[in-house]
Amino acid sequence: MSDTDLRKSIISDCLPCYPKNEPPKTVQVDAVMSLVRQQHTFVMAGTGCGKSRISEISKKAVILVLNPLDALGDNQVNKKVAQGYTAVNLKKLNFNKSVAAEILRGKYNFVYLSPKIFLNNETFTKIYHDHKFQNQLALLVVDEAHMIYSWGLVKNGEAKRSSSHKRTQDQAVFRPSYGDLGRALGSPEKTPILFLSATCRPLAITEILKSLKIAEKSIDFVCAELTRPEIRIVRYPMQLSLKSVNDVLTMFGKIEEVESKDIVPMLIYSGARNATLQVMKVVNQAHNTGGGEYNPDSALIQRYHACTGDMDKEDVISGFEHGDFPCISCKMALGLGQNWKRVRRVIHIGQGDPSCICQMIGRCGHDGRDGLAVLLVEPKRKFGLNTPEAIQKANKLSNDTRMDSLAITPVCLRIAFSVDNLHGYIPMDQDDLEYLREESRETKEGFPLCRCSNCKPEEAVCLKARLKEMDNNNFDEIMDQRNNLDRYHLLSHRLVESFNKFFRDQYGKPRSFRPSQLIGPAEGDLIVANLDEIHNPASIARFIGGEALDGQLEMLYNCIVKFQGGSEWLAHLKELDDYNVHIASEMQRIQNLKKQIPATQPTLPALASQTNKEVPPSKSTEAKNRPTSSVSQRLTRGQNHHDVPLASSSSLDSDSDSDSSLLSSHLLSLSVKCGSVSPAELTSELMPVVVKLRIKP
Repeated sequence: MSDTDLRKSIISDCLPCYPKNEPPKTVQVDAVMSLVRQQHTFVMAGTGCGKSRISEISKKAVILVLNPLDALGDNQVNKKVAQGYTAVNLKKLNFNKSVAAEILRGKYNFVYLSPKIFLNNETFTKIYHDHKFQNQLALLVVDEAHMIYSWGLVKNGEAKRSSSHKRTQDQAVFRPSYGDLGRALGSPEKTPILFLSATCRPLAITEILKSLKIAEKSIDFVCAELTRPEIRIVRYPMQLSLKSVNDVLTMFGKIEEVESKDIVPMLIYSGARNATLQVMKVVNQAHNTGGGEYNPDSALIQRYHACTGDMDKEDVISGFEHGDFPCISCKMALGLGQNWKRVRRVIHIGQGDPSCICQMIGRCGHDGRDGLAVLLVEPKRKFGLNTPEAIQKANKLSNDTRMDSLAITPVCLRIAFSVDNLHGYIPMDQDDLEYLREESRETKEGFPLCRCSNCKPEEAVCLKARLKEMDNNNFDEIMDQRNNLDRYHLLSHRLVESFNKFFRDQYGKPRSFRPSQLIGPAEGDLIVANLDEIHNPASIARFIGGEALDGQLEMLYNCIVKFQGGSEWLAHLKELDDYNVHIASEMQRIQNLKKQIPATQPTLPALASQTNKEVPPSKSTEAKNRPTSSVSQRLTRGQNHHDVPLASSSSLDSDSDSDSSLLSSHLLSLSVKCGSVSPAELTSELMPVVVKLRIKP
């Protein structure tokens, strides 16, 4: 059968299994074509691409799926059962003789299991090597194949020397025997193996194939788009200690401001189990629901990690899916391979391996809408490579170098993750050859402009200031604030951030009190509100209560001077100049229109006399005796009485020759209704109305 006929046949057979609005993707069909030819296949595609559906090739055969996590197996079983397949997830509690007999009889189309059962369970070993089971076995699937590389690190001892490996506890605890998967996977010689991963750099692929004893020429690689342009990545240096995770305080509003049920659904990732509880404490503190971290039925946040009880795990996953609470404090284990469409925000605390972080932030945006990934990184890591110069001297392919590079790289973060996936390192320079190639490719593919914290740093600062007020109703509005930057608000935040850095440089990490207690948002806003009165460092003192630290006033003044010389402030001044020019032009145009009043137009006294006749005597007397008020107030009264209706915007926008006379009559009528108003005063007050109505020239 030719490739074309085979492709058509596969698409025709699988269409009934797919929803009408989700036809099979090219990467899925290509992978099935390779498997039909009994080829080992390695599929690399972005998170949420539908890799797990590739194995749905027959209802008669048995598919064995190796999962790194029990929770992922449960999630996949539910999906397969919903699609009409039979499936089981083998776990310690449910794998008994009865289930073993059912597997041997071929009752289940899909058998999910963990590496622990696959390698160390005697009952399953007997089933796996049974001739009857081998005849039914059509495919071996290794989901999240990049984890084999992590398990191999444990086996060969390299993990002991890797700081990035220890940063993610879920990687560090896997047993060394998991590096022996090749021994078991290679036993059925004629059964193809399907590897699935969203993040697998070249070095990891080489080590995986080496561990499994598979020659690179005997495996087909099927690749799809790895970049997720719908996810906006923002990276913020942590101001407080990693252990306290108090930086999360600024990302949640009080319950009086944002109700728990309205908080954007999110996953908060930590590297250690103890940190998950600390995150819950900080989130409840910020939300003004102290003590809620000990409430198993919390409507705000719950946690999930390897030591969570099985029933609690089910309750957490079920509760989150049904919207009982919006936040989960977890480790990498949760969400790996999950297809949760309600997650729109992910927070990762601390540094970590870029491949693992890419997996975690890939949990959001599965519903096609924009997602937000917030990376909180330490400004300096103990014994780490904390400067570009140090990274330049190190091996850029090593895990620790990649971890430290991601924390400080100035390049586009979206492209940085792509280059790491494709080439195994984080670029540190925009002149990097692979960076330029990926940038050019994204441009040709028509990707939207990246708005990460490196590409749009000022937007990222404003976004951080509004994270605590973000909810389900305003999420998209806050995310799309590119044209609504308040430069004064931005300067206030710059002053606070600059003071925090000044404090750390002078005194190290804050202990007894925070820098924000000296210069916080309130002080920053007060300085900005009185910007016209600040001409030197000493003039700042009266707005912040004096100089608490040596050099504080000079630092703040230099920050203001630098900001006023920057592109944002200059753009602001240009906008003001353009606005003033526009207003002057409109005023001149109105004056010219007034001069074009036809000779047959009633004079002002005549029109006033005619109008007074139409007004009842009592109202006319009231108008004469009315105390003097502003033109805008008199305009309002005139509109409320509906004696002289305003011209509609459609009539004012007309291109007919009568525009000038119509506008002139309109202005004169208003002047009569408002009482005695000078032409200059009337023009000045009507200018905003005219501009608002967008009168055409």
